[in-house]
Amino acid sequence: MDDPVEEGYLEDYQGISGASEEELQAFEEIFGIRLPSDFKELYSYKNGSKYLSILPCVIDQRDLTFSLMSLQEIETCKKYFQNRDALLTEFPDYFSSQDLENMHDSRIKPYLFNKKWLPFAQYCDSCYLMLDFDPDQEVQEGQVICYIHDPDEIIYVAESLTNLIEGIMDEII
Repeated sequence: MDDPVEEGYLEDYQGISGASEEELQAFEEIFGIRLPSDFKELYSYKNGSKYLSILPCVIDQRDLTFSLMSLQEIETCKKYFQNRDALLTEFPDYFSSQDLENMHDSRIKPYLFNKKWLPFAQYCDSCYLMLDFDPDQEVQEGQVICYIHDPDEIIYVAESLTNLIEGIMDEII
């Protein structure tokens, strides 16, 4: 793995400013959502992290270290990823009935792609942490889920962005 200081990632990160209230409001209007307060608080501090991986997570026994996408990167990403609704059952060549049963989680609707999932952090351009604005059953909007590529799957991560960060802090300390 590259040394973030040697590569200049830390210096780039230190130069990133936060998103303004107006930028956050415009972002909400573009996607027709109301961002959770913890997301707004984080993004008002730093609007992304560029190449500096700041969210080390263990998801389904995988160590993944995510970089925070800027609002502009999220907007660009949504043009090609999570820009349509597609159920897992629409991919019978990729998911067997056993796969579907194993992936079932009552907190997440059985989609592979969902317009109401908002990617906000990425790992190697193939795994994404996402806010879920279309949760299943009685789960709150804004829970954090993860899209993992190859094999493709959607995994529940945390009740909220705050819970995700607290979990990371508990692991580190």
